[in-house]
Amino acid sequence: MWIFAVAILAYELLHLAAEASMRATPSGSCRAVVFLPVRRPRDLRRFAGVVDYVVVDDEVDAEAAEAAGLRWVLNKYGDKSGALATALEEVEADLYVFIDDDAYPGRWLEALRGACGRFATAYRWVMDRFQNLFSLGGFDWMVWRRTRFLYGGAMTVPAARRREAAEALKRCPVDDMALTAVAGDIEVLPVLVPMDGAEDTSGFFLRQATAAKLANFKLWLVETLYYVLWTAVAVFFPPLFLIHAARTALRSRRALGRVDWVQVLLSPLERPLQAFIFAASAFRRCFEWRGRVVCGKC
Repeated sequence: MWIFAVAILAYELLHLAAEASMRATPSGSCRAVVFLPVRRPRDLRRFAGVVDYVVVDDEVDAEAAEAAGLRWVLNKYGDKSGALATALEEVEADLYVFIDDDAYPGRWLEALRGACGRFATAYRWVMDRFQNLFSLGGFDWMVWRRTRFLYGGAMTVPAARRREAAEALKRCPVDDMALTAVAGDIEVLPVLVPMDGAEDTSGFFLRQATAAKLANFKLWLVETLYYVLWTAVAVFFPPLFLIHAARTALRSRRALGRVDWVQVLLSPLERPLQAFIFAASAFRRCFEWRGRVVCGKC
């Protein structure tokens, strides 16, 4: 057990150092256009002045966009992947920035606008502390280049890859899976995106874990084993909880500009919850994504 404890402690310290040293790559200016795919009629006023186009599915969504003073583009293909493919085909830009309609604009959006010529992403900070306990596990794997992925709520596509990206989106209904498959090198920005929580917490948990398994089974297996082993070791080596609390404090400052001490106090529950959800997803072969059932890798 002590061998495992030393190995996990070394990894956690290495990861904490790597996460603390994350920096955005400097870049020049380019014509970055921000697109917001709309899933349902909602108040879009918080995006006025920061979003260039809303991609809508129908007249109701178009009216909501106009009421917020936003320009809109009609989705030609349906679903979110189709909305992104439409944006790539219908609007000329140097950099395409895609964000979700449950995000809260902030400095992370300016960081995305500056990712000229690159696939880049910023991971989420869910504004529901219990959901965030599970969700933050995804950020663990953003630090290392070989395990990075594009998070669909905040990502960029360079103009040079727009046609390839559009075709991938037409084939796959899950936008982040589609674009991660074609991106190659991905830059992860040292910011987090405040997002609204999902309506169905248990469904959100299992959907994310199952999607991870289908997209990259080897990574999912490593995650599952690591979370289970970490939880077992932490029972006998409590300092791991303190290191994890430090990581949570660092992340909350990136997301909110301040330390969320409540989330820090809840952080001991994070790894056990992740271990449970990932283990539960072992028995699932499909997940539901925006009304569609997905059962394979894009």
